Amino acid sequence: MQAAERTLAQDLDIMLALAREAGDLALSYTLKGGAESWNKSGGKGPVTEADLAVNRLCLNHLQAARPEYGWLSEETLDDPAARAKSRVWVVDPIDGTRAYINGDPHWCIALAIVEEGEAVAGVLYAPALGRMYSARRGAGAILNGTAIRVSRRDVEDGLRLITNEGLVTHPSWREPWPEVEMCRPKPNATLLRMAQVATGEWDAALVLAEKADWDLAAGTVLVQEAGGQATTHLGEPFVFNQSVPAQRSVLASGNALHPLLVRRVGVVKIPDPQARATQPMPVQTEPKRMSPTAKPGKQLLHIVFGGELKDVTGVEFEDLTQIDFVGAFPNYQEAYDAWKSAAQRTVDQAEMRYFILHAHKLLDPATGDHHHI
Repeated sequence: MQAAERTLAQDLDIMLALAREAGDLALSYTLKGGAESWNKSGGKGPVTEADLAVNRLCLNHLQAARPEYGWLSEETLDDPAARAKSRVWVVDPIDGTRAYINGDPHWCIALAIVEEGEAVAGVLYAPALGRMYSARRGAGAILNGTAIRVSRRDVEDGLRLITNEGLVTHPSWREPWPEVEMCRPKPNATLLRMAQVATGEWDAALVLAEKADWDLAAGTVLVQEAGGQATTHLGEPFVFNQSVPAQRSVLASGNALHPLLVRRVGVVKIPDPQARATQPMPVQTEPKRMSPTAKPGKQLLHIVFGGELKDVTGVEFEDLTQIDFVGAFPNYQEAYDAWKSAAQRTVDQAEMRYFILHAHKLLDPATGDHHHI
């Protein structure tokens, strides 16, 4: 075994041990009555204290084991510089958080390694189901110690499919779908859907919507090592760890079935997430007219502060006496740098948020005058 593959095998052992520990940690919250949960800002779905605890555990273990690897996780503020490495850990602390909250066993811990854009090793652990999936490049796919393979189906008629309800019966398809067996109910976790394709329990899984890299990396190597394919619905290979760490869609199946499904669903138009990388990111905390630097001789007030919110989607603070005042800055760029540093320090404290307050109008109480910038 070459040195690189030997290292990858060792990495897989690290992930297997960590996945069990992380699974036990997540289960411990359910045994004491359930984890506290709340909704992320921006409509990004729910998160729980267990997600954050598992994220901390994985971050500490994996970075200690391989400090030279990069890091990408659903529950860590994305830092492109932190993942600008040849190999990157890609982690979803709990995939299927809604299922986890509701007491549904279909959730999992997902750990993967991406090398130069390719998923080369991965572990999925569904502790409530007692299922440990693992795979690494060139070594096959395993479920609880037994090798697994995708189904050999080579026709669409009778297809066993995991996808959204109503997709195959939607009237907009140019060509009606044949008789299809739908997975009901389908797992909330995309990765577990991919795992069920890898075992051959289901023939294919289809998601006609954008998915993040952490939702796909471990499942992709699992399906591929089980003899199948995991691509976009257009048949494009996944390239992970790009500027935008996401893929436009998901189609996982056996090799014979895959081109048939690409032909059928490839008519659906879904934007490539990487198109967003070529556009300047809008600054939501400031008007677009603002310059990142102050005009010569002008210092415009930008205050950076943080506090614990009662509701992460609102503006009410738990305790104004505990506000963390970071500083006052003369321009947006300096304020942004200070905000980013503070936000990264508290990434595991979901209700602790930092903000930039730009004072665009000043009130002089003595005269009642308003001074506009």
